Amino acid sequence: METPPPLSRRGQILPGAIAMLLILAIMVPAMVLWIQRENVFASKQSMNTVAFHLAEAGAEKAYLYISLSTITWNAIQAGIAQADYSFDKAYTDIEGGSYAISITSGPGIQQVTISTIGRDKQGKETRALRIVYSNTILGDTAIFAGQGVQIAGGTNVEWGGVMSPSAIDATGRNHPQFWSSSQITGKDTNPNPPNCDCQTPPDCGCCQWHAFEKNLPTPPALDFNFYRTSAAATTGCPAGGSPANSCYYPGDVTGWNNTTSNKTIFIEGSLSVTSPGMYHTGTMIIMGNVNLPNGAWGNGTATMSMPTRAWKQYCNDWAAYKVFDPSAPTDFPGLTSTYTSGAITKVSTKLASNGFLYVGGNFNNGGGGGGNSDVYGVLYTIGTSTLSAASPIDFYYNGNATQSIVTTNVSLTRSSWRDELRSWPTGL
Repeated sequence: METPPPLSRRGQILPGAIAMLLILAIMVPAMVLWIQRENVFASKQSMNTVAFHLAEAGAEKAYLYISLSTITWNAIQAGIAQADYSFDKAYTDIEGGSYAISITSGPGIQQVTISTIGRDKQGKETRALRIVYSNTILGDTAIFAGQGVQIAGGTNVEWGGVMSPSAIDATGRNHPQFWSSSQITGKDTNPNPPNCDCQTPPDCGCCQWHAFEKNLPTPPALDFNFYRTSAAATTGCPAGGSPANSCYYPGDVTGWNNTTSNKTIFIEGSLSVTSPGMYHTGTMIIMGNVNLPNGAWGNGTATMSMPTRAWKQYCNDWAAYKVFDPSAPTDFPGLTSTYTSGAITKVSTKLASNGFLYVGGNFNNGGGGGGNSDVYGVLYTIGTSTLSAASPIDFYYNGNATQSIVTTNVSLTRSSWRDELRSWPTGL
């Protein structure tokens, strides 16, 4: 006969079962609530992502709109509101929701600000972007030459880079930056990679020269009709212009040794400069060649301001940069550094050109001497730029020289991109 369990052990299972039921009563609703909230969060995240992609789509549409025509670009620069691009239309051409776009001028010269906002189809989530594009004329380039550049002798290029689709002969110089779709003599004549001052492939420190570069920016196409008209309407230039006293010259110009201030000069032929030299401020367009004398060809005095990003041109020649900026870091801070220089200036007493200089033929300063002449601005040559004077000639980059250049194409670079908080426009 089985002996029954002691009375003290009876009913012990019941408390455990009750405790388990209590735990389940607490955990199951919590798990259900957690799952419900996870689904809500996942749905919210999905709608937020859709809204972001819609905002990106708006940015792409705006970029295409402003890049297709200089007429559109100039109208925006003039402050003219653009229909359908002033937060006045909700675009629904992409599945998942809608987006709206605003395009305004600024914040700087030759810049536009694109603001876009995307909203999911339920209207619960919005994302907004703010992007600034600049119409860059050659970027931070001091000298551009379509058919090649030779830099030798006493020639130096400071504060901005040198660029050409053809070969560049840098003769071993360690600054500034050089960019070429062909070889860079003294740096790289082999089209096989690596084609830059690369330290350890594939993690390279390309900072000073780039040879056989396939992605050079498209050079600007100047609006020559605009400049012809502008020069013909400008008075106060030396004899030889047509109409008389104007700054438009229908043929070659020789013996040029004049000072012309804040003028737009257009020469259909070639320009030959003679001693004691020239000094021009503003825009000067020569459709032919420029031939310089043996000796001084700069005859002006001006204070030149160094760009705050000029230090990026000196990664392999930091000592040369510190001559301009003694307070700079001891070593090159790296291209991604946020370092900017202060207000640094240099006075030139033999300045030839202070502004934008376009040469449709060749720019010739080969052999002889440069007479310590300077150029401050940007030199844009369609042919070759031969800069091999025995005695010094210095080119100093000035980005302001290209800010007001009128072109028949728009070459955009993105200056900034960021998220922003913005409500969906009222009325849409």
